[in-house]
Amino acid sequence: MEQISNKQIVVEVYRQLIRDQNLELIDKYVHDDYIQHSPTLKDGKSGLIEALSYLKSLPKPPESAPSPIVRIIAEGDLVMAHLDIKFAGKHLAVVDIFRLKEEKLIEHWSVEQEVPDIMPHGNGMF
Repeated sequence: MEQISNKQIVVEVYRQLIRDQNLELIDKYVHDDYIQHSPTLKDGKSGLIEALSYLKSLPKPPESAPSPIVRIIAEGDLVMAHLDIKFAGKHLAVVDIFRLKEEKLIEHWSVEQEVPDIMPHGNGMF
């Protein structure tokens, strides 16, 4: 059996748990000792389930919507995803950092910044 990379696992988490909202896969991708460092989300696997359940209650984006993943970088047990998110009337640049253990997410950090309509120096955030 071929081992899946940490980067591939995070991509599948975005596809299957977040985009497809398949909460039945939570045990496949999230460690029982999951630690949440985001101040807007509750700690533990139950906090993640609560956040994903909330997302599931919102209208789904159109099938033609592009993937929000701009880039993913992995080193050892850490994976960083740079995302271009349009959510709740906001345009956000988001960086998620995950630590994986036993091929499951065990820790998560997140930072976000609103994307201005015009960048004064002309450089985009993506």
